[in-house]
Amino acid sequence: MATGAILVFLIAIVAARFINWGVYTWAYFARKLGPWAPAPEGCQRNWQDHLPVVGWFLLRREFGKSDVHTKGFWIRPLLIEAVFPLLVTGYYCAYTAGWMFPAVYQTLPGFPDAARTQQLQWQFSGHFILFVLMTIATFIDFDEHSIPDYVTIPGAIIGVMGAAFADAWLPFSPVLPSPGALELDAALPVVWPPIFNGIAGLWIGLGILSLWGFALLERRWITRRGYKKAFEYFFAKLFRRKSIWLTVLASMLLMMGVTAYIYFNDNPGRWTYLLSSLLGMAFAAGITWGVRISASVGLGVEALGFGDVTLMAMIGTYIGWQPSLLVFFLAPLIAILFVLVRWAITGDPLTPYGPYLCAATVAVLVFWNEIWFGWAAPLFVIGPDMIVGIVAACVALMGVMLWIWRLIKQAIGFAH
Repeated sequence: MATGAILVFLIAIVAARFINWGVYTWAYFARKLGPWAPAPEGCQRNWQDHLPVVGWFLLRREFGKSDVHTKGFWIRPLLIEAVFPLLVTGYYCAYTAGWMFPAVYQTLPGFPDAARTQQLQWQFSGHFILFVLMTIATFIDFDEHSIPDYVTIPGAIIGVMGAAFADAWLPFSPVLPSPGALELDAALPVVWPPIFNGIAGLWIGLGILSLWGFALLERRWITRRGYKKAFEYFFAKLFRRKSIWLTVLASMLLMMGVTAYIYFNDNPGRWTYLLSSLLGMAFAAGITWGVRISASVGLGVEALGFGDVTLMAMIGTYIGWQPSLLVFFLAPLIAILFVLVRWAITGDPLTPYGPYLCAATVAVLVFWNEIWFGWAAPLFVIGPDMIVGIVAACVALMGVMLWIWRLIKQAIGFAH
C-alpha cells in the first residue's frame, strides 16, 4: 500500500503539471503562460522555475512583463499542482483498501484479497485518468465557456479501451459471496439480457460509435434556400475541415475495431463491460443532448453547450449509464451553490455547466457506497427500459415547462 501510494503521488505530480499545460494549451484561446512557454521579454528562466509548485511561486516575478500574466496568474496552477496529488493519493489509499465498500464487506476475512485489490487498482487507474481530463475540462470551461475535443475525444477512446482490456473498469458492484467481477454492468441490478451477447449487441455498440462520430462533426442545417441547398451546405460543412473529420473517423474506426475484436474473441469475458461502457456513452450523451435541445427550445436561447454533451459521453465510458444518470441529477444541486456565490460576488448569473458535471462525477465516485448501495440501486430494479422512458418524458416535460415560463415572463414584461 505504501509503495503504491508513493508511486501514485509521484505520477500525480507529473499529471498535475500536465493539467496546467493542458488548461493553457488546449484552450480555444491558447495562452503562452507557464514554465514551458517562452519567457516574456526581459525575463530569464532557470531550472527552479520548472519545479512543481515552487516554480509557479517563483514565476510571479513575471507579472507586468506580458499581457497574459495577470497579477495572480501563478496562484491557480500552484494550487492545482499542490492539491491534486494529495487528493488523488488519498483517494487511491481509500479505494484500494476497500473503504468505499459497504460495511458487510469489511467483515470478510482478508478483504480485499489479492484478486479484488488488482481489480480495484485497475478501476482506480480509470478514475485517475478521468480526474485528470475532467480537471482540464473544468478550468478551460471556467475560462472560456468551452470544452475542447482535445479532452473529450482521447478521453472517450481511453474509456472504451479500458472497458475492453482492463481487468476491471466500471464502478464496483459485487455480489456476496461471489468472488467474481466487481463491475457494474448496464443491466444491474436486474439480469443481463442474453440478446446483448448476440449479434444485436455488436450492432448496438457499433451504432453508438457511429452516432458519436457523427455528432462530433461540424454540421449546419439551413433551409432558407430550399432543401437541395440545405443538403449541399450540410455536407459541405460536414467535411470542410479535413483535420476534424479525419481525426473523428480514425478515432471511430479504432474503437469499432476494438469493439468487434472483443465481441468475437471475448478477451476474456470483457464484452459485457465494453458494451456497458458504450451504453454509458450513449445514455450520458443522449440525456445531455436531449436536455440541451429541450431547454433551448423552451427558453429560446442555447441552454447547454455541445461540449457538455461530448464531456458526458466521455464520462459515460468510465462509469456506465446508471451513475451517469445520478451525475446528471446531482450536478444542478452542486451548481446552485456555486452560481449563487458567483452571482453574489460578480453579479453575473451565467456560468458554465461542465465543471458541475465533473464535480458531480467525482462526488458519485467518492461516495459510491452511500449513493449506490445506500439508496440508488433499489431504484433501478424497475429496469432500464422503464427508467429511460421516464427520463425521456421528464426531459420533454422540462422543455414544455420552460416554454410556458418564457411565455409568462414575456406576458408580464420581464422578457422579450
